[in-house]
Amino acid sequence: MIDLHVHTTASDGSLSLDALVKAAKKAGLKAIAVTDHDNIRSARLAAKTGGIEVIPGVELTVYDYPLHYLDIHVLGIFIDPENKALNSKLAKLEKEREAQKKATVKKLRELGYKITFAEVKKKARGVVGRPHIAMALAERYPKEFPSVSVVFEKLLARGRPAYLERKAGFGLGEAIALIHAAGGIAILAHPFVYPYRPEKLAADFRRLGGDALETHYDYIANRPERKTTRKENDALLARGISLAGELGLLQSGGSDFHGVNKGQALGGFGAPDALLERLRPARRKPL
Repeated sequence: MIDLHVHTTASDGSLSLDALVKAAKKAGLKAIAVTDHDNIRSARLAAKTGGIEVIPGVELTVYDYPLHYLDIHVLGIFIDPENKALNSKLAKLEKEREAQKKATVKKLRELGYKITFAEVKKKARGVVGRPHIAMALAERYPKEFPSVSVVFEKLLARGRPAYLERKAGFGLGEAIALIHAAGGIAILAHPFVYPYRPEKLAADFRRLGGDALETHYDYIANRPERKTTRKENDALLARGISLAGELGLLQSGGSDFHGVNKGQALGGFGAPDALLERLRPARRKPL
């Protein structure tokens, strides 16, 4: 088995890259792709790890206002972490991301939650994200928020009182083009999570040059509020495989592992290693 969608402490995972690799080896995984949110700190170190194949990757957050796709995630695997265009865009986005999170904390304070950005920052060893805000709230208000998922459900998910849209990000086509320029393969992550028709989103992704669909995904662990059953998860997997076939997209798969932040065990969900062998030929020469 392989897992082509995992996170480290460089974004909102609970394990460092070294700890993640050790856990993956212990779980018997053949390969993992390190895909932190909008940063490649751990991806830069991937080649120095040993024992299993560790693929450098990234998970780019798309806010495409012309196409009306907000908070869409595109995975890039086999990227060159030293690619100048990708690094330049990510550095700019990191500043904008931090400003947005500071604004979210300000909004929460207006709502009566007395947390500070300094508290949130302590929760993050890399880029600050909404999960770190949720951790700070759960720690300060344990009776109201017994878990991070409850914080999202009540305050931080789209449409909730403290959710703020980003003013900047990647367009869908831009995200795909940047991944290709870095020599990578562009994958539409978890297509059945978004509030958009999956068939149209996947078709637009393919039209703009996307390479693959994340057909194998752990919707159970990543959407606890939906209480997805194993049967339902299998049905989504089958639907994704069918959609990929209809559009001529390759397939990918992963757990979206974050560790204790989501109560996951690495290796509990994966994808057949045959998918990775079919993806390899789609790699590009970095520009």
